[in-house]
Amino acid sequence: MTRGVNEVVSVELQLALWGILERRRERGDQLDHLQIFELSAEMVDGEPLQTVLNKQEQPFHEEVFYVDHIENLAIGVTVWVMDSGEYATMLLPNEY
Repeated sequence: MTRGVNEVVSVELQLALWGILERRRERGDQLDHLQIFELSAEMVDGEPLQTVLNKQEQPFHEEVFYVDHIENLAIGVTVWVMDSGEYATMLLPNEY
């Protein structure tokens, strides 16, 4: 991951984003080389819950994930994961 991601996304949330991609692979989803994560928060039972919208273009896919037990919520942050086939990099769009 890049310095920008490290500054605005907690390690526990970074791990959750990698976990989302792993779950999608395990269930057989075809993943685009560019994964987009839009981070926000939603109130559930009076408590803020980290909301993650995962999107890709080819094949088109959008799915919302909820991540609990995140202390420092990331709100209004977009994170990209670019996969070259050899390695994947987590970065902010302005770092591309």
